[in-house]
Amino acid sequence: MRFHWLLLTILSTLLFALPAQAGRLLFWRYENNQNRLIFTTDSRVQPRAQLIPNPTRIVLDLPGITLGRSTVDQNIGGNIRSVRVGQFNAQTTRLVIELAPGYTVDPTQVKVRGLSPTQWTVELPDPQPISSSPPRSNPRPNRPNRPTPPPQRPLTPPRSSSQENNNFQVTRNGLFIRLNKQGQNRDILVEDREEEDAKTIQFTLPGASFPQSLIDQTLAVNEYGVSDIKFEQPQPSQGRLTLRVAKDSPGWQAYYSRLGGLVLLPQGGLSRVENLTAPEPSGEVTVSPVKNQNPTISTIELSNDNSQLLIRADRPIRGEGSIDRLTGNFEIRIPQAQLADPIQGPQLGRNSPIYQLKVRQENTDTVVIQVRPSLGVRLGGLRQPNAQTLSLAVRSLQRPGTRPTPPITTQPDGPIDIIVDPPKPGEIPPPPPKGRVLVVIDPGHGGKDPGAVGLGGLREVDVILPISLEVSQILQQQGVQVIMTRQADYFVSLQGRTRLANDRRADLFVSIHANAVGGGRSNVNGMETFYTGNRELAQAIHRSILRNVTVANDRGVKRSRFYVLRTSRMPAALVEVGFVTGSIDNARLRNPAYRSQMARAIALGILDYIRQKGL
Repeated sequence: MRFHWLLLTILSTLLFALPAQAGRLLFWRYENNQNRLIFTTDSRVQPRAQLIPNPTRIVLDLPGITLGRSTVDQNIGGNIRSVRVGQFNAQTTRLVIELAPGYTVDPTQVKVRGLSPTQWTVELPDPQPISSSPPRSNPRPNRPNRPTPPPQRPLTPPRSSSQENNNFQVTRNGLFIRLNKQGQNRDILVEDREEEDAKTIQFTLPGASFPQSLIDQTLAVNEYGVSDIKFEQPQPSQGRLTLRVAKDSPGWQAYYSRLGGLVLLPQGGLSRVENLTAPEPSGEVTVSPVKNQNPTISTIELSNDNSQLLIRADRPIRGEGSIDRLTGNFEIRIPQAQLADPIQGPQLGRNSPIYQLKVRQENTDTVVIQVRPSLGVRLGGLRQPNAQTLSLAVRSLQRPGTRPTPPITTQPDGPIDIIVDPPKPGEIPPPPPKGRVLVVIDPGHGGKDPGAVGLGGLREVDVILPISLEVSQILQQQGVQVIMTRQADYFVSLQGRTRLANDRRADLFVSIHANAVGGGRSNVNGMETFYTGNRELAQAIHRSILRNVTVANDRGVKRSRFYVLRTSRMPAALVEVGFVTGSIDNARLRNPAYRSQMARAIALGILDYIRQKGL
């Protein structure tokens, strides 16, 4: 069971007046060699930034900006663990830079600067080990990009529970189902069906299995415009869920949670369904959720003089406390209790006597609270000043008026605001340095559009993304400025791809694809390159591939009116690296070494063209 932080100091900073119509996040990239994140929106934005500890994250919220696609999680490696971009709420996009475990940065040295009202940079100082921890000798290696769920708020307890074993929960974050076995996010199938006064949404979950207590059950929900949910297990390794929802409900999506279950969320966020009325049940509901009647813990707070941590409930409670002598943490277990939704917690600032506070609903009947004191603070015994309150004594070991000054590399005690420097009036983003070429690399398809699917289920998106990422890396190592239309498996429209290149006034545009042919013609293999106006870029890339890669067949350089070619305002080429349906190409494209050869050849072809043109 995972603990969840009470970071309530963040919430007050995230309340803002939203514009009537949201803008969009057009582009973002993390430049690892510069410790810098850059992003662009299509309308003006005033970011809000904070550093949050445990693990250390730089969190940027873009009020009034929508992402328009699923969450992106890009693994970086080294001292930077990952960069995540997701939809925090209906009109706020959140960008998170997470450091590797054991590292932090001085928040005063994090520079958030506006180049213009729509273009921003976030520059980080070199991450430092926390306290005296030595830097890791083996940085976290890059892992393959894979579908990941959107960023979540701290998990809150269920509003209601259908069974004592808590296998199905209606939470403030959506619907949660515990599973005996999970499948893969990319394998989940969704089907909507219209009915006379409602509609059903069916999820087929290859590789997943439900707890026995859920199989062949139909449970009442009556939240978020959902009437009921039906659980079926047609095969041992395939689960099926059916939601009965309001007729005007948006579509729903499912993803596997790191907590060991499945999360169901409406597309566009919970705000789109909170006012919907659930349709009448289908008449097959056999089990209804039973609301937990245990006392509810609504508030955890520090007393005015910071001498006590107070836990308050709406009815009498009892608790047991114990201290871990090794870590100094204090654990409080409260049986026959539940957490409020939401729960109010203390503000853990820099001078707080409490360093960390973890709260979890261990099961439907037990709340567990773990308290870690700040440096120089000792926790006393657990007492009960009245029937509805528990108190934990907090004692300082420092002389009055003194407090040790932590070193810069000490992990901060709580969220810290980061200064955001707005753009100067009339300032425009500077052009790329003289002599530095800007190239847009476009991995085709993505997200809901996997592209071609070939022999053995090999998908185009799984071939071209690693190739495109390596092309980008090689070009940047050679001093070329690179923008990618996507950096993970998410959907980008054709218009969005060329609009990005045109808006950024790129010098070159290169789209990377894999080919396919129907009719079971696995004998068709080979690579080809396309252009619309300028043939020279396509020729340079094509020649480089033939020179550096053993291809099954040279299908030539061809003229085409592909949308991304004819709408690009700069020299553009589209490379088909091989046929996922071809017996020879399929085997080669599955091989990471072959994909790496192809990426190097494409990058060298682009560099050849740049040198030929003196760009």
